[in-house]
Amino acid sequence: MNFLIELLGSGPSEYNEWDIQWAPENIELILALLCVAVPLALWFFWTSLSRVPSRLKKVFLFSLRMFVFVLLGLLLLKPQLELKKSHSLKNSIAVLLDDSKSMAIKTFPTEETRIDLVRKTVEANQGYFDALKNDFNVDLFFVSDHIKSVSDANPTTGYEPRTPNTDFDRVFTQLKKQYEKKPLKGVFLFTDGADLTEGTGEASSDLMERLAGIDGPVHTFQAGTNESFKDLSIQNLDAPDFGFVHQPIDLSVSLYASSMGNRNIPLVLKEGKNILISKIVEIREDQVSYDVDLEFTPKDLGNRIYSLSVPLFAGESIGSNNTRDFQVKVIRDRTRVLHLNGRPSWDSRFLREVLVNNPKVDLLSFFILRTLGDDVAAPTSELSLIPFPSNLLFSDYLNSFDLVIFQNFRFESFIDKNLLNNIKNYVMQGGAFLMIGGELSFQGGGYERTPIEDILPVNMQRSGKQYLNEEFRPVLERNLLQHPILRLERKAEFNEKTWQSLPPLNGLNLGLVPKPGAYVLAGAEKADGKTLRPVLVATQIGKGRTAVLATDSSWNWDFRRVGEGGSGRYYQRFWNNMIAWITDAPETRLLKLETDKERYQEGEEVLIKFNILKEDYTPSAGEKVKLTIVKGTGERENQTLESDQNGDGGFQFLPELEGFYSVEAEVDRKKKKISDAVSFGVFGESAEFDKPLVNDALLKKIAAVTGGQYVVLNETRDLKDFKFENPEVLVQTKRKTYSLWDNWWSYGLLVGFLMIDWWTRRKSGLS
Repeated sequence: MNFLIELLGSGPSEYNEWDIQWAPENIELILALLCVAVPLALWFFWTSLSRVPSRLKKVFLFSLRMFVFVLLGLLLLKPQLELKKSHSLKNSIAVLLDDSKSMAIKTFPTEETRIDLVRKTVEANQGYFDALKNDFNVDLFFVSDHIKSVSDANPTTGYEPRTPNTDFDRVFTQLKKQYEKKPLKGVFLFTDGADLTEGTGEASSDLMERLAGIDGPVHTFQAGTNESFKDLSIQNLDAPDFGFVHQPIDLSVSLYASSMGNRNIPLVLKEGKNILISKIVEIREDQVSYDVDLEFTPKDLGNRIYSLSVPLFAGESIGSNNTRDFQVKVIRDRTRVLHLNGRPSWDSRFLREVLVNNPKVDLLSFFILRTLGDDVAAPTSELSLIPFPSNLLFSDYLNSFDLVIFQNFRFESFIDKNLLNNIKNYVMQGGAFLMIGGELSFQGGGYERTPIEDILPVNMQRSGKQYLNEEFRPVLERNLLQHPILRLERKAEFNEKTWQSLPPLNGLNLGLVPKPGAYVLAGAEKADGKTLRPVLVATQIGKGRTAVLATDSSWNWDFRRVGEGGSGRYYQRFWNNMIAWITDAPETRLLKLETDKERYQEGEEVLIKFNILKEDYTPSAGEKVKLTIVKGTGERENQTLESDQNGDGGFQFLPELEGFYSVEAEVDRKKKKISDAVSFGVFGESAEFDKPLVNDALLKKIAAVTGGQYVVLNETRDLKDFKFENPEVLVQTKRKTYSLWDNWWSYGLLVGFLMIDWWTRRKSGLS
């Protein structure tokens, strides 16, 4: 063969194996035809040689014809010579070290962590692994829901519980792919088996299929046991992502208790340092799971962060699962409006229609139809009218309303003057109050020098005429045309024309003096034509907002405009704007702060954005905004940013730890400070701490189906008794093919044999 290899132009050292390959696909058919045709042809040929007297010539001619048929058969079978170079390959052993977070759980009674048990076992058997490398390739991997190859210089360096989930299906899928071209003859799997994708007693069919593809035993080493496992945890919390302010929110909580004995424990819900609700749960020795339902009522809007906790007892394996933080976005279901009317009127009727037809408004409306001084010629017991529930409204339920409207309403005889303090406190703490004019409003309602005057944006002068029953056309403050209350059209030029097109009003409360800092949005020209009487004034006081409309004729913007062939949509839009601004809707704020998301994963950047407007609600360019990021640990980080020409600004923030963060934005202006706040959560996977038990059944199953051994690793284990098959594996690294039929010498031999056959037959007297 070496001569043939050299003849073909290759050296014997290049190849150590050879083989003959037959090219035709239907080789069986060709062989059958040859077996039938060649003997027949040779028989006819032999009979044709009967006239040749020389027996030697007959044998010679017959031999020539046999060589011709052999060459023809080779041409049909297309033989090829394949030269190959092969070498032996070491079998592999994979050592899989679970580095999921559950490996940080302590074991009993040694109180060592599960990962420390594995680390000590691997380090104690380093000599065994070194000896194993003489016959095998020993590969180490950190595994969780994926595999990561590890340098074997020091296999336990960097071995820490860091990854959130365990998924053996994905681990063995990737392991099989890793050894597609390498022989894997065994696996050491060090783990606690806490694969939450698998059942507690059975392995999934997908995992069984992956294990069937492993050519060798999988020896499972269980780190820790469930014996004497002591833990009290909030295993599951079902909380809504959003809720409505002043509306109850339901929580479903699942608690897990192991080896906690018989005791009563408190389940506490907090917002910040304030305890919202607490419930006692009776823990019993013979029960591990407890379902608890809680209900609480949020009182403030925005992204609220709550904390649910159970006590941490001495000796518990895990402390972090005793507390669960969660976030609820508290929004308004509908804006609750308390509307008090001093008497039925067209103005109150039109406003009530706007409020009733607004799907975002929940209206409670009262009309004063008679006073105690009215003579109705019937005793009160025979009247169907109900007495005005002033104490109930302004003591018990005042905080349940988002807006209180007094429309041409005199409070005396209906509301105790002391209850007006409740309204003031309600506004100072974030409520909204609107007074609409008429003869019974302002001084006519007796509000001067009362808590109501303290919160209104105007002071009241008692002397002089208090109500002017004349027609007037409101004059808008041009610098405040972009104020949310006045924005009937988006573009400023259209907005101004729209206001000019509205019908004039009739009737104006006098003696009102705007307070410093109040926004005088519209006025009525005095007789001198140079000064204005306030008509529409708004302000922010404390945490709330108040406004006055010093007329009871705004209904003309609907009634008269419709009568002139127009529509009442601008009247409706004005009042909807008023409700949005006075209840502090987010779109009406001068400073708006937001993040691109409310929930982030660990390692994900947070985009914090703000928009700042001037007092006239136009963009404030070049204004410095101070941002303070308050981390879950209480640490604060400050940033000062400058707004661009559109009043926008922002920056990227990378949270270092999981937990909840809040961001506060503040702008210090001469008249007042403007602020806004937003919060977000950074979440890491902690599901394995919620269900921290060792899954021994799964590890037994893995070992059983692969022919491996299941070992409980509650102390350092000697691995010297574990042996693996080590068959020789040859791997072909080089091959070359030579054709033995389509070359000059095979065709030359065929032609040569035929020519000798023809010449010999002619000399023998045959045709």
